[in-house]
Amino acid sequence: MSLDARISKLLENWPAKVISLVIAIFIMFLYNLTRLDQRLITVQLNISEGRSFVPSTDYPKTVRVVIRGERDQIYRIREADIVASLDLTRYQSEGVFRVPVKLERRGEARDIDPLELRADPAEIPIGFERLAAKRVAISPTFKGFLEQGYELISYEIVPSEIAIEGPSNLIANTKDISTDVIELSGKTGDFSLTVPLSKPSDLINLIDVNTVRFTARIQKQERRITLNNVPIKAVNLDPTLGFAETMPTGKMTLLPRQGQDAAAAADAHLQADFKGITKPGQYTVPLTPVVPDGYDVEAYDPLVISVHVRTAQSVQSVLPGLLAPSGSSGLPAFPAPAAPSTQP
Repeated sequence: MSLDARISKLLENWPAKVISLVIAIFIMFLYNLTRLDQRLITVQLNISEGRSFVPSTDYPKTVRVVIRGERDQIYRIREADIVASLDLTRYQSEGVFRVPVKLERRGEARDIDPLELRADPAEIPIGFERLAAKRVAISPTFKGFLEQGYELISYEIVPSEIAIEGPSNLIANTKDISTDVIELSGKTGDFSLTVPLSKPSDLINLIDVNTVRFTARIQKQERRITLNNVPIKAVNLDPTLGFAETMPTGKMTLLPRQGQDAAAAADAHLQADFKGITKPGQYTVPLTPVVPDGYDVEAYDPLVISVHVRTAQSVQSVLPGLLAPSGSSGLPAFPAPAAPSTQP
């Protein structure tokens, strides 16, 4: 048969032959499609950061990967056989960029065919800023309360500061780095422990250390009694003299000794000694606290008092009733102290 005859035979009824070929290809495609299955896994993202510009916005640390292939093959693949990565080293300016997720086969996945891998999402938008660094203080984070009657006197953190680096705006706004929670509940004595540091953002890197040594000093809390409106009493005042104005009151803080209650503290007062003053005038006299047995004085106010001393006769004529007898000194009558308040 000649060549022309063969070509003529091949082209004979060619529409039907083309249609048959298309149908055969479609059937083969459907067959292969039924053999393929799909599986979804989540893998860690490996990040390669640059040294001049770094991420300034949060981004996911994992990515979903769609695996498509023959059913009995794709279920042999483990998460470790797929490596997902973001290459951030090529971004050398500030701004927001869509960074593609790169996928790599390893292990069992390397020899499987057919095999299709697709990251979801395929691109991740990330903002970039210039890298900055500085040193900041380390501050403790406390939880709970000490046993009743105890107080935290002081604490020490070693090291007390740390170097950090990250995007410039975030570093500029970071004033300190906190420790992980330090539990105080039930503590009655000194203690020391190693505490991890807690970063305010994953975008910040800790340069020096990741943990610090925390040492606390705890002691039993002393009771304090605060007295307001404490009377000021004059002693050794010449009987011929008196005061031209009413005495003010003061304030006193007492520490009761072991077993002492607050009731007796009401007798505490401040004392002004006028010994040696024999004539009228303006005088500044130091005050001395006088407290019952079983109390120590922590503080009192005022320390001195300024008074105008006149003759007793002139005081009575100007301010009748101001002076009232008080023993042999002819002192004015002063108000009784207010009930004491107890504070830890």
